[in-house]
Amino acid sequence: MIINLFDLEKKFPKNLTKDIEGYYSSGARDEITLKRNRDVFNNWEILPKFLRDVSKIDTTISILDEKIESPILLAPVAMQQMAHKDGEIATAKAAKKFNTIMTHSTIANYGIDQVGPLHDKLFFQLYFSKDREFTKQMLLNCKKNSYKAIVFTVDAPRLGTREADERNSFKMPKELKLGNFLGTKFENFEKIETYEGSSMAAHSDHLFDPSLTFDAIGWIKEISELPVLVKGILRPDDAQKAISYGADGIIISNHGGRQLDTAVPTLKQIEPIRNQVGKDATLIVDGGIRRGTDILKCIALGADAVQVGRPLLWGLNHDGQKGVELVLDLLNKELIETMILTGCKNIGEISRDLVLFNE
Repeated sequence: MIINLFDLEKKFPKNLTKDIEGYYSSGARDEITLKRNRDVFNNWEILPKFLRDVSKIDTTISILDEKIESPILLAPVAMQQMAHKDGEIATAKAAKKFNTIMTHSTIANYGIDQVGPLHDKLFFQLYFSKDREFTKQMLLNCKKNSYKAIVFTVDAPRLGTREADERNSFKMPKELKLGNFLGTKFENFEKIETYEGSSMAAHSDHLFDPSLTFDAIGWIKEISELPVLVKGILRPDDAQKAISYGADGIIISNHGGRQLDTAVPTLKQIEPIRNQVGKDATLIVDGGIRRGTDILKCIALGADAVQVGRPLLWGLNHDGQKGVELVLDLLNKELIETMILTGCKNIGEISRDLVLFNE
């Protein structure tokens, strides 16, 4: 019986090869940040309010003027066909059915032209390539396919070392393709056979641009004519600077603990970043979110919404589109229960005084 996300997580390794499961589940180096992302939620306790009318609960919010059913978004996750043959197509269809936002990864098996027509609330996660023309064409394709925003990932000037991938010599299965790279010079670089460790390290050498600065935000907006959310920010001063360079919002993220080990857990940075950027900036957070109580804590500390990454893979692997819908349904039901038990009839009533830090 599956009654929570952890039940899906337990099933996940049984259905995959060791190298693919390791790629999806592992973190950088000693995986300290990966663990702390989850553990930090236990440092915050809930102080509920009672005798409020919670007979009707409204979880709807708006992100960049897109009205969605709840503050639970689907984070960008690479190469989803390794979890299920329908990959990003199933995830997009689940997001549409649940009326929430899916962020489509640059490193996806299904490309912009294939996923774009499936849902009217898609964001695109951008790894800014050394080849600016290639980046430009992806952005123009997003515009053509009616994507709603660009999620500019900034925490990967190079790939963080995931030691499980090195030990397993991880390579994407040969029968799979990267949809956004077809017909370009990047089409086959993930299949470098001469590299002894993880072929994902080739992404750093061939794709990622370590010379980027905040100026890239304006260029992305100019080319795409879309709002830009900057993902990977952990410092309040970086968040403020991104906003000053034209960013429409911030996604607080440490890449699921997959880039810099011992980086600060994301929950700890919500309140200081909110205080720095003010009440009007869009603020989304990911990292370790597994329960409805986690979502309430994030919102109470200042987030507008949350993203989940690995759990969508657990659901996708379990039952394709229906599995992703199950993940969203489980989380939303837990959020509703938490709101009822804390006296909040809508998301706007989730206030800072509902959470206390446990010294």
